[in-house]
Amino acid sequence: MKTYYLTFQVLPAIYNQQHDLLQGALASCWIVAEDSQSAYAKAKFFVSKDDWEINQLKSSPVEVTKENFLEKEIGLEQYIKAQEDGIAIFYTAWARDASTITEPTTLPVLPSFRINLHEYIRKQKKLSQNGRCLHYDNGVGCNKIINAHSIQKNRSLSAIAVDGKVYEISKNIGDLKNNKGKFIYKKNGINKVSTFLGFCKKHDNELFEAIDNWPLLPTNQQVFLYAYRSLCREFFVKENAYDLFDSQLSGTPDKHAVRDLLETTKLGTTFALENLKAQKFEYDSSLCKKFYTDIKYVLFISKQKPFLAFSGLFYPDFDFMGNQLQDLGDFKKSLALITICSAPMANNEWGFLFAWHKSSSNVCVAFMRSLATIIHDKKNLGDFLFRLAVSNCENIAISPEWWEKLPAEHKEQISTKVTSMIDLFEPIKPTYLMNGLEGIVQWSFEEVICNME
Repeated sequence: MKTYYLTFQVLPAIYNQQHDLLQGALASCWIVAEDSQSAYAKAKFFVSKDDWEINQLKSSPVEVTKENFLEKEIGLEQYIKAQEDGIAIFYTAWARDASTITEPTTLPVLPSFRINLHEYIRKQKKLSQNGRCLHYDNGVGCNKIINAHSIQKNRSLSAIAVDGKVYEISKNIGDLKNNKGKFIYKKNGINKVSTFLGFCKKHDNELFEAIDNWPLLPTNQQVFLYAYRSLCREFFVKENAYDLFDSQLSGTPDKHAVRDLLETTKLGTTFALENLKAQKFEYDSSLCKKFYTDIKYVLFISKQKPFLAFSGLFYPDFDFMGNQLQDLGDFKKSLALITICSAPMANNEWGFLFAWHKSSSNVCVAFMRSLATIIHDKKNLGDFLFRLAVSNCENIAISPEWWEKLPAEHKEQISTKVTSMIDLFEPIKPTYLMNGLEGIVQWSFEEVICNME
């Protein structure tokens, strides 16, 4: 990550008697970010959140180092603060009548609104505990909602656990604040990792028996069920996210930067949820008719001991060569979706499984063909698949045995990659699957099975 410096000319956005003294003000920003575009977006949001109206950009984002501020006391102090917190903003104001000011005056910056994090976390936790059965034939018989594992427990999580624990992305807000806004990995018991209250006991046991109690062969039914479980977990999470943003908006004042961000995020979540509903309808229709041939897949098989277990999905926007496949910002078009997961196989093998419903084949086939080109060009397949899993799957568990031996530099690279993909202010780069995280894993895959046309 780099540090950028930029300045805005600003004026108070909310009236205060002290503001009568001001002729103008300057917001100087030190931002730790991946690129200048992200730095600008983040700085603009936080300055606006402090109740300042931005008149103009006085100086564009430039990359800086500590050496740029060695002889500037305030600048050095703010640069160091940015390294600790990820951001530092210093406001300088000048008076209407400078002759009345005999010495510099410090005025506190007290934003008119702050998100109540404790209340936010409370609502988030309450929503996550709102269980419901997502089976297509749900009803009054679904009276015992269970903590269903979205990553198989007995063969996947147990295979990589040490003393019943694995590393997963911390969901603690305090950990995020203490690590400069970066996501970190913490140990958790496998009984809690990857669980969600998305199925009743009856439907979970009956529906997923073919993958929970048997290794992946693969059959079309098994592949379908792995994909379906990933889809249902994401559907559950997105429904909760929508309700959370909706609840937060009700207590956020109009014409405020936080409200603007929440409305934008809610709009994106609404679009994602609509697409998930459409996808789930396709899957449910196929599942009801037992048309497992509606699932398409590519499976890479490894004989190595697994150290990673994951399950998730994403909408392929760019392929492995940086070509755009679909525009995730075009809310007028439905999106193609692909699922990924790790799956235990016989003879101590495991598989990296891509799967999609045939209704998404127009995009997913092109995505997989770009990976075939990578393989044909003899590039390191393991690097590409690891980069893909880390970038697009937050539902991931890591073996303590592997993680604790990993160099600090590699841990930092993984954490940075995860954070950049989730950062609301950082646009997704077309090349995000092309580079990064090289040499961290030594995955080899001996066989490929697919039913892709």
